[in-house]
Amino acid sequence: MKPDTSSRKRTVVKGLSFEIVSNLAGLGLAYAVFGNFGSCAVFTLVCFVVKLILFYYHERIWHQCDWGKRA
Repeated sequence: MKPDTSSRKRTVVKGLSFEIVSNLAGLGLAYAVFGNFGSCAVFTLVCFVVKLILFYYHERIWHQCDWGKRA
């Protein structure tokens, strides 16, 4: 397995692209259930920001962890 040479910028872009896709899916589901687009959009935006920050740190911590990596 190659060493992870991901830059911080790559980690941010990776997280951003995933969050956009997952939050659009979540927004669609929330709108289908609750029917109020404005409230669903605000909630989705807040979740987007929080989850993007958490994803960034989660990736960086796992990058430091050797567990499960093969030599």
